[in-house]
Amino acid sequence: MAESADLRSWLDAGARAVKHARERLDAINVFPVPDSDTGTNLYLTLQEGNRAVAKLAHDATHREVVAAFARGALMGARGNSGVIVSQYLTAFLSSIDGEGGLSRVDAAGIARSLDLAAEAAYRAVGSPVEGTILTVARAAAKGAADAVEAGAGREATAVASVVAGRAALALTHEQLPSARAAGVVDAGAAGLVLQLEMLAETLAGSDALASLDEVEWEVDDRSRGLVGDIARGHEHEDEGGAYEVMFVARSQEDIRDALTGELETIGDSVAVTGAHDLWQAHVHTDEPHLAVERGIASKAHQIVVRNVRLGHDADRAATGIVALTSCPGIAEPLADAGAVVLVVPDPTALKRRALRRAVKDASGTAAVVVAGHPALRAAALELARKRRKPVLTVLDAQHEAQVVAAVAAAALTTPGQDLAEQMAAAAADTVVGQSTGDALDEDVDRMIDPRTEIVTLILAAGVPDAVADAVRLSVHGTSPQADVNVYRGQQAAPAVLIGVERQQ
Repeated sequence: MAESADLRSWLDAGARAVKHARERLDAINVFPVPDSDTGTNLYLTLQEGNRAVAKLAHDATHREVVAAFARGALMGARGNSGVIVSQYLTAFLSSIDGEGGLSRVDAAGIARSLDLAAEAAYRAVGSPVEGTILTVARAAAKGAADAVEAGAGREATAVASVVAGRAALALTHEQLPSARAAGVVDAGAAGLVLQLEMLAETLAGSDALASLDEVEWEVDDRSRGLVGDIARGHEHEDEGGAYEVMFVARSQEDIRDALTGELETIGDSVAVTGAHDLWQAHVHTDEPHLAVERGIASKAHQIVVRNVRLGHDADRAATGIVALTSCPGIAEPLADAGAVVLVVPDPTALKRRALRRAVKDASGTAAVVVAGHPALRAAALELARKRRKPVLTVLDAQHEAQVVAAVAAAALTTPGQDLAEQMAAAAADTVVGQSTGDALDEDVDRMIDPRTEIVTLILAAGVPDAVADAVRLSVHGTSPQADVNVYRGQQAAPAVLIGVERQQ
């Protein structure tokens, strides 16, 4: 048997356990924001880790499996919970590997590894909150340490960590105000307990936990209705910024503290994790453009932005929207219109992993992809040819103004209308161009006529808003009813991207 067999078995079992409980975890998710996605985020994070492991040879070493899972989980981490769990598991696995591997580690090694994992989870969070996944991590580590002190073997130590973790999970209902109000336990904490349970069963057998009492996740009859009310109203005191921004940066230096400090100045629910010179950053903020700028400064190649207050995965059967743009400044309005936005400062550097991730975040069934650059559209078409699910529809668009028009049309689509058709029509009806800015009004004049309804201007970094003043006068003279919408796109070039929509 390969030395990594037990390790692979546990990692697979942990992912399957979360997959099985995914909808329940989503349903009880009320912290840090009630966006019903903790189960989905945890599952997709674990899935990416296991996907990386699956690419290894059957006889891969324990250390190779640990490295592959850590990198895959970090690159694929979703949401605050996913980032924390990826760091927790990376620290635990690295320590276990140093102890001789999961098949050989003794009770004391398990306890030490759980303690190091709990410390890593706390370090990943800018402002730790008790009554969450962090509390359960620390309690499980203490339960294991107490068992070792009492002379327990490795199997009993793993079971003791579950007992302590479950006890801490039950208490999250009282410790976390949003969980108490909703009548549930913390969703992230419940997800971590599932990992501990699968670890105990891997080491001690499938019946190891059969005689133990489980923890009810829905604490009372209020929970189902009240969770829904909170998710719809978003009025709870724990709610943070409206936008979730995530990016992966590469640095051989430890940038965790610096990045955490910078992100905490613009938002909350900050989590930063690192492995193998890669750093995954997460923040909820009301100023997503600042978080995107920080990602670009960190040389992140892809930055994901979504509006968490619009909900996430509320209906995985619905068609999602993915907007690919090289203009950091339009991420916010695109997210406000319901798109999962992938900001790619260098369109030629788009990684298939990042695109695949954005598509999964948008929908589990079908998604419409609209791109603002030919290279981005080409990458989307390549992915569409190679994937069966979710089914991808890539629009015939490759200009940022067409992205704006298509996503705006999606926001106005009513039930019964075909989303892809409405978006495609809006993109096709948008005449596009660009300008150096020196004679912008003249460039726009050549594109407009009395039927013009909307003129979209996307300004590059350093281009003042005042350049649009002459355009407004020209448009008003030719088509008085037309709107001129100006976005600070912050792209490197061209100076101004132009889009014109006409009455049909």
